[in-house]
Amino acid sequence: MMTILFQGDSLTDACREKDTGGNDPNKKLGVGYVNFIAQYLMSKDPQIQVLNHGVNGSRITDLYAKWKDDVLKIDFHILSILCGVNDVRFSLRMNQRTDTEEFGFLYDKMLYEVKKEKPETILVLCEPFLFKLNRDEVTYGTDIIDDWEQCDASIREQAIVVRKLAAKYGAVLVPGRKLFADACQKAPASHWSVDGIHLTVAGNGLLAREWLRCMKGIL
Repeated sequence: MMTILFQGDSLTDACREKDTGGNDPNKKLGVGYVNFIAQYLMSKDPQIQVLNHGVNGSRITDLYAKWKDDVLKIDFHILSILCGVNDVRFSLRMNQRTDTEEFGFLYDKMLYEVKKEKPETILVLCEPFLFKLNRDEVTYGTDIIDDWEQCDASIREQAIVVRKLAAKYGAVLVPGRKLFADACQKAPASHWSVDGIHLTVAGNGLLAREWLRCMKGIL
């Protein structure tokens, strides 16, 4: 059995059921890109198991705080991480800023600990991304639109950090920022995102396809 563990924030969580007493595997995967990936892989190979441990609202500090219990104590073969948008988002909304240096330091520490404890792990790192929607397309959270230049610059810096860490640890890189920048040349941002952060069905489908493309030859 090959186990793939997904970690991240609400993009990964995607309304998954966290009640351990539930027994519906569909609800435990959420309704986002993780579910799309699982549908394809688990129908192709019954020996693949997919776990979604994403948690809504998580920043890099939140991921690291639960890293031991929610990652290191779990048996898995592949670890996929998508994180970063809340480190930008909360810096604006709640003044809980994580600067790029701290983001990189904690991310590096998490990957180091995984490789130390589980050296055979295949790492998959997804670049964080944002979308620039028009004000009339967003019903809440317009601060990202108001401070777009700052948000875009911060997410760009984080994407650079993720790319460097992928190179350092020999991880598979999923270029999410470029993926959606290119996608927005084909269709408006509102086709891919509901609010500048979270993905539509089309956005989740595109991210899932790109994840699978990047993992070709491994899965």
